[in-house]
Amino acid sequence: MPWQQYVANVSLEVADCGTRFRYSSVLVSVPRQAGKTTLLRPVMTHRCQMVPDASTWLTAQKRMDARDLWMTTVRHVERSPLGAVTTTRRANGSEGLFFPGGAELRLFAPTEDALHSKTTDLVAVDEMWSFGADVGRMLLQAIDPTQATRQWAQIWYVSTAGNGRSTWMRPMVERCRAELADKQQGETAFFEWGIPEDTEDLTDLAVYAAHHPAVGHTISPDVLRRSQGRMDASEFARAYGNYWVSSASFFLAPAVWERGRAWAPLAGPVAFGVEQTPDGSGASVVAAGTLPDGRRAVELVEQRTGVGWLVPRLLELVQRHRPAAVVVDPYGPARSAHKALSEQHRVPVPLADPFTAADLIQAHDEFITSLVEGTVAHRSHARLDAALLCATSRQVREQQVISRVSTTEGEHPAALIAAMLALYGQAHPPEAGARPQVGSSTA
Repeated sequence: MPWQQYVANVSLEVADCGTRFRYSSVLVSVPRQAGKTTLLRPVMTHRCQMVPDASTWLTAQKRMDARDLWMTTVRHVERSPLGAVTTTRRANGSEGLFFPGGAELRLFAPTEDALHSKTTDLVAVDEMWSFGADVGRMLLQAIDPTQATRQWAQIWYVSTAGNGRSTWMRPMVERCRAELADKQQGETAFFEWGIPEDTEDLTDLAVYAAHHPAVGHTISPDVLRRSQGRMDASEFARAYGNYWVSSASFFLAPAVWERGRAWAPLAGPVAFGVEQTPDGSGASVVAAGTLPDGRRAVELVEQRTGVGWLVPRLLELVQRHRPAAVVVDPYGPARSAHKALSEQHRVPVPLADPFTAADLIQAHDEFITSLVEGTVAHRSHARLDAALLCATSRQVREQQVISRVSTTEGEHPAALIAAMLALYGQAHPPEAGARPQVGSSTA
């Protein structure tokens, strides 16, 4: 495809009178189904034919993933004219594709002792987004010394856009973007295809088709349409738009947050979400309701220092607004407030109970997806903006969820977490009468 040919042409430019490649590293960021692994195969086999005794290695998030890509390359080589002059060793743990002249294509697991005592001419890292910064640094420490004496050495990184776990890839992407913006000539050849970060409608398939480099070549708009129907909005934007919905730099793409800003008042029925800081220095109450245009929205109701005010204020809000739900994570920092609300019998509180880690993951996913789809808004408030800026994510049960860790400056995303819980309560109110009310009577 044209994009693949362009990447190969630029990445394999030579310098110093044809004695080395111009770029020591190559970073290719494209949507899924664009053909990035189809590009890697000829790049790796080219190196094995070009450089005598070339040592070419491949890795991915897991060794099995790297083996799958290696096996696909082997099958293509064996079906080509190269099949008559290459040999293959498939034994697990010692796999290798061997070329005339002593060149080899092998795979390795992304571990600390990887490539120990090896020299390499090309190392390919597939799906770079899946590596965190610690593993990324470990990989570079393993790879870099192996190329110190190799004339034609390169590292190729190929990946789709990542998420909050992509703490290795995102800073590299930002550095490459900055170099391009400043017209700097760095050592990395950087290529990126995807929908613009200021895309107004992240559900518009025409935008995806216009920016996906394989549409019209190997896939059709119908493929995008089918995939969109099977995936949530945020994951579809990342996979097929190469769009960073979240990253190491932000919990939610700033453009998505800005598109969700609203000023109109909320209407009922409402739900309340509650969160406090882990050190008890403050707490937030957020309401979820409906805007005049029919969209659901969240609004910061109260944010104060300390937590002594929280339960009395919640009881007052419940009496006044009769919410459909009040969501307080019983395993989070506000568990004492949850306990106090569940044990008092003066005011019937529609607590979302039980509320588990699985519910928190669901609340996180629904919050992000609804903002991406444009079906949820937030009433503009500086404290909500501040909470978003300091928010990060963590991994629970192999899924992303908002983190409760404060920044080094003491900022905490409590208001954003409360908004997420309020929205969950509005969408999943507890059954009426599920919580019995205890009273007393005299004969």
